[in-house]
Amino acid sequence: MNIFDENTDFNFAKSAVTLGKFDGFHLGHQRLIHQTVEKAKERGLESVIFSFDTAGITKQKSITTREERNMIAGRLGVDDLVYYPVNEWTMGMSPRDFVEKILVEKMNVQYIVTGEDFRFGKNREGDVQTLKELAGEYGYELCVMESVELDGEKVSSTAIKNYIRSGNVEKAEKMLGFPFFYCGQVVRGNQIGRTIDSKTANLIPAEQKIVPEYGVYKTNMIVDGKKYKSITNIGLCPTVKQDREEITIETNIFDFDSEIYQKDVIVELVGFIRKEKKFDNIDDLKSQILLDIAQAKF
Repeated sequence: MNIFDENTDFNFAKSAVTLGKFDGFHLGHQRLIHQTVEKAKERGLESVIFSFDTAGITKQKSITTREERNMIAGRLGVDDLVYYPVNEWTMGMSPRDFVEKILVEKMNVQYIVTGEDFRFGKNREGDVQTLKELAGEYGYELCVMESVELDGEKVSSTAIKNYIRSGNVEKAEKMLGFPFFYCGQVVRGNQIGRTIDSKTANLIPAEQKIVPEYGVYKTNMIVDGKKYKSITNIGLCPTVKQDREEITIETNIFDFDSEIYQKDVIVELVGFIRKEKKFDNIDDLKSQILLDIAQAKF
């Protein structure tokens, strides 16, 4: 898969393109991407995810980091992933100019896939009706797909973020189609896990990544492609860190004793166990960790 961003130009011979922000690559996004990849293969086109990158203009937290989006997009079988910067210049572009100068001239688009609520161009004036009106003039085919619903609720990045913030990672997983996860390199921690015969791995979450409700979660830790059961505390670790404000992801891995310091790992959140709390002493914390492990294993 080829990746293009603000530092790399792109030009495609003929393409099938899906348009959107693609924050979480949730079930709705996956539906758009599968349609794009399928049509591209049928017609001999390049399949492209065209993602509007708002990192430069917003401080909103994301479900996935750019590195995580790269990984997911690669698994979905797309040929190219474009991060198109949203800045003063691009926000001032009219919907017609965007279609003509970007989609037609640079991408030679033949087939466009998008959701029914897609908006683009200056003041978000462009929508699917705009794309329909310009299709005949510029010679592309447009496929507008309905939103995906789950249990009567629209699958959206906003809904997923709300579930994650409240600790409901099970519902977030249903909408994503995969567990909410963190990727990162293992750093040194307080190593309390060693005292209860449980290997501990610590990550520092990326600044732009959304953080769930502070607490202990039932998790999977993926190391070198192999999945291990675990529990993970996400928060400020108040018992051992006192007044420090750095958020950490501290995972106790079951039945695992290899050295993983500085290894790249993935932590999947699959269930909420309890809220984070400050204990009176380390022994009380150790006792609670053992109870958390027993609950996760049950």
